Amino acid sequence: MKNPLAQSLWPACLSALQLDRYLLGELSGAAAEEVRAHLDGCARCKAAASTMRPEPLPRLRLLRAPRPRWHRAAAAAAGLAAAASLVIVLRPAPGERPKGNGIALTMYVKHGSEVRRAGPGETVAPGDSVRFAATTPAAAYVAVLSIDPRGHGSVYYPLGPRAESVPAGADVPLPLGTRLDATVGEEKIVGLFCASPVELDPLRARLEQGGIEIPDGCQVTQWSFVKR
Repeated sequence: MKNPLAQSLWPACLSALQLDRYLLGELSGAAAEEVRAHLDGCARCKAAASTMRPEPLPRLRLLRAPRPRWHRAAAAAAGLAAAASLVIVLRPAPGERPKGNGIALTMYVKHGSEVRRAGPGETVAPGDSVRFAATTPAAAYVAVLSIDPRGHGSVYYPLGPRAESVPAGADVPLPLGTRLDATVGEEKIVGLFCASPVELDPLRARLEQGGIEIPDGCQVTQWSFVKR
């Protein structure tokens, strides 16, 4: 079956990866000069590049009253205030590039006063705050689901019942953070990138049954972290 999101047309001559590397200063002198010269004479590539410039992450908003099925501990008032004042500038790590269809989900972890970019298999601690950012070459409806070590399914993002629209770009911050509960072990993360605002509760329930059925028009990225 053909995927509407995957078929979205990239409007520029240069690839999203090439423009992203240029904007992040990762190209060599000659390669960077070639892209710069092309942008001076190509309105389509110039417009595409302008939509990919990294922006400061909006202030972190933690969940105060998650639904019971999420099984997350409530944050202490002092910790919540500290996390809410946090501002992170998102920047991909050197050499870390989206593969294949160009979609990617990134997680940022706040442990005490330290903020770090997490990778698959990352070790985190109960009480840490986590937040996600999405990379997509075309505007998409995005959601982040998880299954914890006890088999409980959660929706990390969004708060509503359906996936929410995210513009095209690299490391676009999702405006919601979560304080991790005391459950330890491996937690699996599922990032959904869809062409329509799919209903999330059936997908969460399917996760609890041991798998996920990818809806029509959606692409999925999966990884995990370990809480201990």
